[in-house]
This record gives sequence, C-alpha cells and structure tokens, in this order.
Amino acid sequence: MSNELADFADYIFDRLMHTIDGLSDEELNWRPVEETNNIHWILTHTTRIAYLLIPQVLSGTHNPAGWDDDYEQQKHTIEDLRKDLLKARKLVVNDIRDLDEKQLEKKINIWGKERPLKEPIFALLGELLHHNGQMAMLRGIYKRTTA
Repeated sequence: MSNELADFADYIFDRLMHTIDGLSDEELNWRPVEETNNIHWILTHTTRIAYLLIPQVLSGTHNPAGWDDDYEQQKHTIEDLRKDLLKARKLVVNDIRDLDEKQLEKKINIWGKERPLKEPIFALLGELLHHNGQMAMLRGIYKRTTA
C-alpha cells in the first residue's frame, strides 16, 4: 500500500504545482470578498501542512501542542512557498514509499487518540487536495471576474 500511497501523494503535489503555476501577485492576493482567504493565505497554510506537519507525523516528531504555527505568521514569497512545496514533495513521497504495512499500522498518539499512522497521513494528504481545490476555484473566479 505504501507505493500506492506515495504515488497518490506525488499526484497531489503535481496538482498543487499545476494550480499555482503562473500565479501573478495580483491573483495571489485577490479575494472575491473581504471575508475570504486569498490564495496566498491558503497556499501558506497548505505548504505548512506539506512541509512541516506531514514530515513530522512520518518521522514521529509531531508536536500537537505547537504544530509550528509561526510558519503561517511569516511572510513567504510565492517562490519561497514553491521551493518549500518541492522540498516537501521529495521528503513526503520518499518517506511514505519507505514505509511498510507494519509501519503504516503502527499506533501513534495524535489528535487526542491512538490511531494507525496511515490515518493521519490520509487525513493530511486529503487536506492538501482540499486546499488545492480551494485555490483552483479562486483562480477560476478571478479569471472570470477580472477579465
């Protein structure tokens, strides 16, 4: 299963890179209404999950109390985020590929409960895909309303 999971993770990272390809600064910071998050915020949040949270879960060094929340408080350029996503892709895909079935079933204490390692991996990869959809939707709305 780890090879299929690694292939799926690689696919998700490919979709993320495709979605953010060619983003302008205006599009990155545009909001359809003031109350929504812009692509820059969503991308920073997504990159934090990919670059920090998933590797922490995979290495067993996750920090449920802090989760490196300051990453989202820092100012990141689109290039910084792109580079972090590329680093995350390599790390996450390789680390998942190295897991065997027994390791995927190993129980870890996360989110207030003992869970098999594969469960938070599934959930966090799902978050990446979810946020990719948000960014793709915002790009579509931007193109249709600002053209």
